[in-house]
Amino acid sequence: MDPTSKKIKIVKPFALYKWAKNFKRIQDRFYGNQYKLRRIQQIEDFITLNNFNKVHHIEEVHIDLELSPKIFTHNINDTDLILVTHQGYSRYPCIGIIEQIQEWLKSCPKLYICLNRHYLNIDNSDLDMDLPDDFQKAITFWLQKSLKDCVVMDLSRNYVDYGQNFTWSLPDRHYHIVKK
Repeated sequence: MDPTSKKIKIVKPFALYKWAKNFKRIQDRFYGNQYKLRRIQQIEDFITLNNFNKVHHIEEVHIDLELSPKIFTHNINDTDLILVTHQGYSRYPCIGIIEQIQEWLKSCPKLYICLNRHYLNIDNSDLDMDLPDDFQKAITFWLQKSLKDCVVMDLSRNYVDYGQNFTWSLPDRHYHIVKK
């Protein structure tokens, strides 16, 4: 049978936008919810151990944090930590990411942001040859260099990504940024 003569049926996707929001839950089904992503536990521990009581969470994919719902607030101006796990900010041009971080820091001086290394500088608009060759280290140096009025702490785990780490549910680069 000639492969080009095979009939192809195109099925109109149903509620595709909902798929992205629930991607983490879809991935969890592979393992029967018996495992928790280390990065999710890291966020929960960070919030709990640092006694944050008012957290404004900006998310795209529901990551099901096991924290009291009482600590989350919708008012970004009345919070002691802004938590950003939304993938979309990693797709901004580099200058746009820095501008957005500075905007958030006007509302709250403490930010926990997760960036997806696979999206950063996706438009190839910002090339700084003074940054380290190791891309993961370069991201940290770039943030520290761009946010001189802040303390930027890299809370990420460095590893070679072969696709098994679910970076599409929760970005892999984690930073705690505090305005001086």
